Amino acid sequence: MVRAGRARAKKRSIGLAVVGAGVLAVAAAILWPSVQNHGNTAYAQSSGGVIPVPSSDADAAGTYWSSHLSSTASASADAKPAAGVSGSGSASGAVTPVPTAIATGTGSSSGSGADSSQQNGVFSALASSSPMTVSSPLSGSSFDGVPQVGAIFSTEDGSISGQGHYCTGSVVNSPEGDIIVTAAHCVYDSSGVYTDIAFVPGYHDGQDPYGVWIPSAVVVSPQWTSNSDPNYDVAFVVVHEEGSSSKIQDVVGGDDLGLDPSYTNLTQVVGYPESTEEPVTCTNYTSQFSDPSLATPQLQFACDNYPGGTSGGPFLQGVDSNTDLGTVVGVIGGYEAGGDSPNVSYSVYFTDWTGSLFAQAEAEG
Repeated sequence: MVRAGRARAKKRSIGLAVVGAGVLAVAAAILWPSVQNHGNTAYAQSSGGVIPVPSSDADAAGTYWSSHLSSTASASADAKPAAGVSGSGSASGAVTPVPTAIATGTGSSSGSGADSSQQNGVFSALASSSPMTVSSPLSGSSFDGVPQVGAIFSTEDGSISGQGHYCTGSVVNSPEGDIIVTAAHCVYDSSGVYTDIAFVPGYHDGQDPYGVWIPSAVVVSPQWTSNSDPNYDVAFVVVHEEGSSSKIQDVVGGDDLGLDPSYTNLTQVVGYPESTEEPVTCTNYTSQFSDPSLATPQLQFACDNYPGGTSGGPFLQGVDSNTDLGTVVGVIGGYEAGGDSPNVSYSVYFTDWTGSLFAQAEAEG
């Protein structure tokens, strides 16, 4: 991988993208010099908070990937959500106006979710009216994907297989309808925020069915920008489509943002392995993970086949089988940049500080 930060998306990515230690050593020797020589034009400097992305860099990324991917459909000012998709992650499948897009849970251990409910405009993070079942086998399986989850591409950083996507992101419901969530290590390293990236929702097999979306601003915490603190490995990105007034949430729908979720709850995780052209999905119960390096225990998800490129993939609870929308309570990241082996993934615990970052992104949008 070209950038150190992108190499950690996940840190295990290079080892799983090539076969054999000898090939790995050659790949690392070839790729490492590029880290040192990367130009500053693909970075924006900041100490955290809202980081504007230069339009010239973002437009260049959008133009590049729009020309390199095949469009089966395009977003437009009159674009509607895909069939069966609403603009809300509520289990009813209908767009429900709520004062806030942030859902809160109890933080206590629980099994499957109950029916959705709303009190003072806030949904339960565990709300669900559709069944979710544990995957068998417990391994990420390839599928066509869901509209609101997509691959993150870079013009500077092709994956080892040369496909160009190196992380995963997903759309989060917001009043402006233009926010995605991913891992902070997917968009920011010691040189600054990546400005040469593009988000392709519903990506598969070289297709961009809902268009190519580029960043206007990236929001990360000061704790991440100062020392890559694994307790704060999450980022919100304000996106737009070049030359269009469409809002991504209107085109593909979005998941609600859940704070203080249960540590033990049935969860679906979706991610894009960098060496494949389709996403993988698996559903299992999360568990609590603690380590001396962590100020707060994190979510742990045990499903095999989540290699490099799946970083930033959403932890989804209360997923509606009709809309494929739910509540995002985490993203692959945090401890060991999401995990050093493909069979266990981690996420930072979403709580008040996550809501504060999201509020900054909302204000920017």
